[in-house]
Amino acid sequence: MKQKQNQTRPAGFDVNRVLAKSDGKGLLTHLEECLEVYRALCQALPTIPAIAREEDFFDLLFFAVYLHDWGKTHGEFQKLLKGERNQWLNSRHEIYSVPFVEMLPLSLDQKKLISQSILGHHKDFETIQDYLYTKPQIKDYDNNLTGAINPHDFHENLKHRLDIPYLVELKKRLQSYYDKYGSGKRFFELKSIDFSSQENPILKYAKPLLNKSAEPGEKSYWQQMLLWGCTKQCDQMGSAGINELPILAPDCFKFLDKLKGKWFAHQESCGRHEGNLFLIAPTGSGKTEAALKWIKKQISIGHQGRIFYILPYTASINAMHQRLIRDFEGGEIKPGATRYIGIFHGKITQYLAKYFEEISDDPEESRSWLRKMRELHRQMVHPFKVVTPFQILKYCYGVKGFEKGFVELAGAMLIFDEIHAYDSQTFAQIVSSLKWLSEHLLIRVLVMTATLPSFMLSELQEALGKFDVVRAEEKLLEKFTRHRIQLKEGNIFNQVADIKASLLKGERTIVVCNTVANAQRIFLQLQDMVDQERAVLLHSRFIAEHRLEKEKALIDNDILLLVGTQAIEVSLDIDFDIMFTEPAPLDALIQRFGRINRRRNKGICSVNVCLEGGEFDHYIYPRETIKRTLVVLERVTIIREKDLQEMLDEVYPDWPEKRKYMETREGFSASLNRLRPFRRFREEEESFYDRFTGIPVLPITYQEEYEEHISRLDFFKAESFNITIHLGMFHKLLKSSKMERIVAVINKKDKLKPFPYWLVKCQYDPQLGLLEDEEMPSPGKITLTF
Repeated sequence: MKQKQNQTRPAGFDVNRVLAKSDGKGLLTHLEECLEVYRALCQALPTIPAIAREEDFFDLLFFAVYLHDWGKTHGEFQKLLKGERNQWLNSRHEIYSVPFVEMLPLSLDQKKLISQSILGHHKDFETIQDYLYTKPQIKDYDNNLTGAINPHDFHENLKHRLDIPYLVELKKRLQSYYDKYGSGKRFFELKSIDFSSQENPILKYAKPLLNKSAEPGEKSYWQQMLLWGCTKQCDQMGSAGINELPILAPDCFKFLDKLKGKWFAHQESCGRHEGNLFLIAPTGSGKTEAALKWIKKQISIGHQGRIFYILPYTASINAMHQRLIRDFEGGEIKPGATRYIGIFHGKITQYLAKYFEEISDDPEESRSWLRKMRELHRQMVHPFKVVTPFQILKYCYGVKGFEKGFVELAGAMLIFDEIHAYDSQTFAQIVSSLKWLSEHLLIRVLVMTATLPSFMLSELQEALGKFDVVRAEEKLLEKFTRHRIQLKEGNIFNQVADIKASLLKGERTIVVCNTVANAQRIFLQLQDMVDQERAVLLHSRFIAEHRLEKEKALIDNDILLLVGTQAIEVSLDIDFDIMFTEPAPLDALIQRFGRINRRRNKGICSVNVCLEGGEFDHYIYPRETIKRTLVVLERVTIIREKDLQEMLDEVYPDWPEKRKYMETREGFSASLNRLRPFRRFREEEESFYDRFTGIPVLPITYQEEYEEHISRLDFFKAESFNITIHLGMFHKLLKSSKMERIVAVINKKDKLKPFPYWLVKCQYDPQLGLLEDEEMPSPGKITLTF
C-alpha cells in the first residue's frame, strides 16, 4: 500500500464560488464542517465497524460525507440558492452527487453502500423515487423547451450542468482531507468517470432496495442502517454548527475519589463488572454511585459509547440531571450549558427556560437560546443523557430519524433505574427493545432496583442473555431496617387527625395518594398546619413554572409537609420522618417508603398504609395485587430488606396482566423486525409522544397570556402554560363539556395560519394545580387574528 501524500490547496481557488446553503455558506466550508463531525463521531462510537461487520466502515463514511453534496454544483441549484430565476424544478441534488462514487478504488458492494447513503441523506427511497422521470415524461417536457437542457433529463444535466472545474479541485483535495480527518493510512488512486455511462441512482439503488430489503439478521442491513444514519448525523450536525462530540474518559470520574474507603460491597462489585449487570439494593444505598462506577469500568476497558440514564418521571429526571452536572462539571454550570450531561423528556423546553430566565430578560434572545439548547440536547452531543425510556423506544417505533437514533445507540450503555415503575405494556416494549438492541448493537445494560418481582427479573435476563447479578450484602440489609408498618383502618381522609398530630410534633411528613384529585383534597385539609413555604403538593397537573418551583423547593427548602402522587416514588433524594399512604402494590410502596428515614439516622420510622384506597384506584392498580399486598403486610411489623423478595413473589405469583404483556412483547418484537434502512418512517415523533405521554391542554386561567405569546410567535413561552393530561382524563373532560377546541389565527411570514389548541375550562391554582371538579365559565369559541 502506498504511503499518504500531503496535498496543498491550489492557489486562487475560490472556495465560496459554489454555495451549499442559501445563507451564503460555501460548499467546501460545509464539507469541512461535516468532516469535523465525522472525525468526532469516529472517536465517540468506535464499536460501529464491529457492529456493521465492516472494518473499513469509517473509510466508507468519510467518502459518503465528502461526496454527499457534490451535486449542489448544479448551475440551476446554485441559482436557486442565490434567489435567482432557475430551472431547478424541485429536483434533487443527491442524484448528481452519487455518480462520483464511481471514481473510488473500492469494491462494488462498498460503493453501493456509499451511494445508497448519499442518495438517502435527505429523502427516504419511497419518497425519492417520485423524482425518477420516465422517457415519455422527459420527452413531453422536451416539446415545451426552447433550447434549454431538460431539467428532468438526468444524463443531460449530469453532463452539462455541473461545475466541473470546481469538482476537479474537490477531487484533487480528497486525499489531503482523508489525511486530515480519516482514520486509516491509505492512499487512493481515483478513477475517471464516464458520465454518459452512469445510470440514474434512483433506478440503480432506490428501486432495487424497495423491491427487496435486507433483514435485520443480514450483514448488509446494519451496514446500510448505520452508514445511512452516520451520514445524516454528520450532515445535519455540520449544518447546525455542531462540530464536537465530547467523550467521557476515566479521569472524568475523579469526583468518585472522595468516597474512597466508604464504598458498600455492592458498589465496589459494580465497579469491577464488565458487561450486563443487575443490581438489587435498598433505596438510599448508593445505587447511582454504583452505576457511575460501572460506567467508569466499561470505559476503562475500552468500551466507548453514549450513556443513557433512564428514569420514569420528569421530576426525578430533572433532579438527576442537576446532580450529575454537579458531579461531572461543577455546581456553577447551568443545565443549558453543559458539556457532558444532557437531558431529554417531553417538557425539556420549560425545564431549560427556567434557568435561562435567570440571566436574560430579552424574549428574542431567550427564544434563540432555547431553540439552540433544545437542539443540542436532542442531538447526539452529550455523552451522558438522562432520559425517559421513550427516548429509546421511539427509535424502535421507527419515528422520523430512527436511523440516527440507532447510530447513537451503537455500543451504548443503558442504566435503568427503578425499572419496576412501568406498566406492563411499557415494560414489555422495554424488554423487546433490549433483546433487539443487545443482539444487534452491542449495548451494555445495568438494571438497578430495590424491588423487582422474580418474573420481571427473568424476562430481563432472558432478553439480555449474558449477565451478572449483584445484591447488597445481608449484613448491609440489616442496617437498612428502618421502617415500621402500621395498617390504618379506613381511607387517607380518615387519617387527617393523625397526620396533623405528626405535623404538630414537627415531624417531616409525606402523604401519598394514588390520584391527583385525592392529593389535592387532602392537601387542602392539611395546608393550614404549616407555613405556606414549608408545604408542597407535587403531581402532574401543574404548569411548568409551578412544577419546577416545587421540585426546587424540595431540594433547597426545609419542607415539613409533602403531599403527592406516584412521582414521589422514584429517585427523589429526600429524607422525611413519617409517611401516610393510600394502598398500592408492594413494589410501589417500598419505593415510597424509601423517602422516609433515607439516611438511616432516625432509628425505626413509621410508614402508615391505609386499608382502603380511592374510588378510582382500580384504573391504576389491579385490585387483586392490592389485596395480596395488604395480606402480606398484615403479617409484618418491621420491614426487613432481606425478606422483600419473598414478599414480592407472594404478591406477584404471576404476571398481573400476562396476556396483555405477552401480546405487547410479541407485537413490538415483530414491529422492530419490520424496520428497514432507507424506508419511510411510520409515524411522526409528535404522534408517538401523544400516544404515551398524553395530550397538552391549556388551563383557561392562562388563555390571555397564552394567546399573547403565540401572537408574538413565542411558542416556547406559550407551551410553558400547557399541562399534559392522560387520554382517559381528556375524554372525561371532553364528555362533560369542560374541554373545548379553540382555533387562533396567527400571522407567520405574512401568511395567516390556523393555530388550534385545547382549552380546559377548570379552575387552576398555583398551589393546587388544575382542579378537575371546579369548572370556570367558558369565554365561548374564539377566533383571533393577529
